[in-house]
Amino acid sequence: MPTTCAKCGSNDLRLKRENGGAYGMNSIPVGRGAKATAALDNLVCVSCGFVEFYVSDPATREKIAKTWDRP
Repeated sequence: MPTTCAKCGSNDLRLKRENGGAYGMNSIPVGRGAKATAALDNLVCVSCGFVEFYVSDPATREKIAKTWDRP
């Protein structure tokens, strides 16, 4: 997880780990079905407002690596 903002370089970041959020707004699909989603961790720079999202669970990242297409 970064310790400085990618946009402004500030180290005044805040992290909120989510479990999918209401209506799945803090999640991405990783398979078929309603429960096949990955929760996104939200990292916000309080200095400039830049927001980043991360999938922190290694097993979920591995599943994404196996099932998602490369760009």
